[in-house]
Parts: sequence; structure tokens; C-alpha cells
Amino acid sequence: MRENVQQYRAFVRGEIKLPQHLAPQKAEKGVLFKNQVMEKYFSRTPIWVAQLLWTIVAGVAVWYSLAKIILPLLNTLALFAGGVLFWTFAEYMVHRFLYHTETNSRFLYKLQHNAHGIHHQYPKDPDRLAMPPLPAMVIASVFFGLFWLALKDFSFPFFGGFMLGYVFYISFHYAQHRIKRPGIFKGLWNHHSFHHYRNPYKDFGVSTQLWDWIFGTSSTESNK
Repeated sequence: MRENVQQYRAFVRGEIKLPQHLAPQKAEKGVLFKNQVMEKYFSRTPIWVAQLLWTIVAGVAVWYSLAKIILPLLNTLALFAGGVLFWTFAEYMVHRFLYHTETNSRFLYKLQHNAHGIHHQYPKDPDRLAMPPLPAMVIASVFFGLFWLALKDFSFPFFGGFMLGYVFYISFHYAQHRIKRPGIFKGLWNHHSFHHYRNPYKDFGVSTQLWDWIFGTSSTESNK
């Protein structure tokens, strides 16, 4: 909405620390829907539910590729790895160009807020660190349909890798907000922390910094 665009411009000019609609709140949890059914099933999920569901889906897709379509193992593994890599690209593009594009469109703002803005306001809410299964199934079905149109039978291992990439993503995302992780993951943790608390228009990668490096959206400070 217009006030969000004004806040974004004020942020770019250095007049405010963070836009109000992306600034973390003091409370840990916030309410998205007044309807309790919508709030419970369409805005929240325990992390393990999403991890288990999509790991099973990924496994079934690979099994189907090997046992039913009878694709060669090396082909299956290559397509699977391609699906994981493509997930990281999709993660970056959606995060940057859908969730963090400031607009005067009320519809797009509502979509951004429901899908992602609420997480910026309450970043430590443990039940909002993965998409709930019901809306996630709809979106996953759309992606599989697109993969099928492009790849036909090859879409199964590719989709399996894509969904396992999503499992890696939500697992890293949960840990980044709920667990202190030093050592080899320090850079990734700092990267995401800067996105939330310093500059929500940089550092879009969660499971990898690769695409931020490629497209020049990695903040200098987060890499120190």
C-alpha cells in the first residue's frame, strides 16, 4: 500500500531503521486470522509436520521414478540434484520479487503480509517458520504440473529434489530463528539475521547465499 512504499523510500534514504510493516515486534507471536480454523490450519504448522510430509513426498517421487518409470539411477540422481538446485533459485526469486517488492497494490500487499510479512513482524514464532500443509499442497501441485509440462516422466525425480530442497530450507530457517548455530553455518546465520534486523531488501537466500552472490544482493556487513 502507499504508506508501505513511503516507508520503503524513507528507509532507503536512511531516515528510518526499518519499514514499519517489516519491523520485528516485541511479542513472539501474532494473530493473522480472527477465524480460529483459518488461524490454525492456514497460517500455522509445527515444523516437524512439514518436514515429515515433504520428505515422504520427495521419497515417493524418487521411488516412482526408479520403480515405475524405471529411469536409470544416474539420470534420476542428476535430475534430483537439479531439482534441489532449482529450489534454491525459486526460493531466492519468490523471496526477492514477490515478498519484498513494495507496491501500491492492496491485493499484493495482503498476499505479502499473509505469506511473509507476518513472519518479519514475529520472526521467532515457531509455528510460522514453514508453510502450513494445506496451502503448501496447492502450491506444490502447481509446481509439479509445470514440471510435468516441461519434463514429462523426468519431472518425478526433479520434483523430488525440489521438495527435498524445500525441506532443507524450512529446516535451516527454523534453526536460524530458534537455535544458535556457530561454526560452518555462522555465515548463513548472519546472512539471514541481517535480512531481518538490518536490511530486508538484501540477503534473500535462506538455505544458501549462492544467488545473493550471483545477483549482487548480499550485504557487505553480513559476510564479516
